[in-house]
Amino acid sequence: MADTSQIKKDIREIVKSLSYQFNTTFYEGNILNSKESRKFHGVSADKSICLFVCNNELQDGKLKAGQRSAIFEKCYWLTIANCQRRILIFTDGGFYNKFMEEYSGYLSGIETMVYKI
Repeated sequence: MADTSQIKKDIREIVKSLSYQFNTTFYEGNILNSKESRKFHGVSADKSICLFVCNNELQDGKLKAGQRSAIFEKCYWLTIANCQRRILIFTDGGFYNKFMEEYSGYLSGIETMVYKI
C-alpha cells in the first residue's frame, strides 16, 4: 500500500520546484465552479496555468484500468479548466512512455512532461 503522506509531500515538492521553473507561484485549489471537481495540484497565481501530477507506476509492465481512469479524470478537469496552459506531469518515465504510446491522441490541449523526483 502506498504511503499517501509521502506521495502528497512529493507532489508538493514537484509543484514548488515548478513554481521556480515557470516563474510563478502555484497553490493547490479549485478554479472550477463545480463542487464535484477535484482540487488541482497546482494553479498559478494568475490562474493561467493549472496542473496535475501523476505518480503512477507500471504494474507488471502494463497500465491498469484504475490508473487510466484516474488519469483521464484529471485530463477531463484540465480540459474544462479556463487556463491558458494545462499540464499533466508524470513522475515515472516508463509509465509516461507507455501511456503516451497508447493515449497521446486523447490529450489535445494538454501539455505533458516527466518530472523525476
